[in-house]
Order: sequence, then structure tokens, then C-alpha cells
Amino acid sequence: MSETGEKVAQATRQRAAVYAHLFLVLRERLGEREAVDLMSEAIYNFGKEKSRRNYSEKAQSGDLAQAAREFASPDPVKQHQFAPRIVSLAADEAVIAMSKCPLVDEWRAMGLPDKDVETLCRIAHSVDFGTWEGALRCVLCFEGTRGEGRDECVLRVKKAQG
Repeated sequence: MSETGEKVAQATRQRAAVYAHLFLVLRERLGEREAVDLMSEAIYNFGKEKSRRNYSEKAQSGDLAQAAREFASPDPVKQHQFAPRIVSLAADEAVIAMSKCPLVDEWRAMGLPDKDVETLCRIAHSVDFGTWEGALRCVLCFEGTRGEGRDECVLRVKKAQG
């Protein structure tokens, strides 16, 4: 991986550490449910905003295949970090898998308990919900995650009805 790609991966690991420390402080002060809710809402909003800037007009207009291709971009930096790939693609549904996650890797390297890694993973997924449901008008379901100990994160995305 290029030096630039590794710097981006390091920034993602730093983001993971910030998420973890923020979660631990908020949980201590407000309780776990409130910490999860607040972080999830903020990260969802970020995903929605980021997607409006970074996805093509075609993807934002409801073209699920285009949105899936952009999400699973062959960009070397994205591949180095998350290794997204399209497993299946139809007009109304896409299944995308990611075999890497620097966020989960960082949380495990920090020595966080499995339960906290799973919770942080759920919180971090809010960016994907903001992307798919908030900006791209689709319905997203995670069918397994690396934070739960699976080999891959599997996302099933369907066109929203109506």
C-alpha cells in the first residue's frame, strides 16, 4: 500500500480510538443507551452529509447498482482499509461484503471487551445507515459483522418502497 493509503488507514484507526474513548466517557456519564443513541445519531448525520457530497447524482437518484458500485469502489485506499466487494447485484437489491475493518482492528488492539467492540461496531454502522437510508433512499440490513467476530461484514441493501 502506498504511503498515502497507509496514512488514511492510520487516520481511520485514530477515528476508531476517538469513537471508543468518546463512548466510554459518555457511557460512564450518561449510561450505555444514551451514549449509543447520541453517537449513532451524530454518525448517521455525518454519513448522510458525506454521501450527499461524495456519491454521484445517478447514485443519489435511486440507481442502486450505481450506488453499490461506488460503495464497493476499486479505489486502492478503500480496498486497503475495508476491501468491499459486491457479492450479488440486482435492480432492487445488492449484497456487499467487507473483509477488513480498521475500526474493529483498532478496538481489538486497544484490548476492549468483545461486548464493547460489538457495541462500537453497531454505532459505527450508523454512517452506513446515513449513507444508504438517509442519502441514497435505500433500506440497509447488516447480516453479520466483523465486530461480532464474523470474517466479513455483510450488507444487504434494497431499494426503498414508494
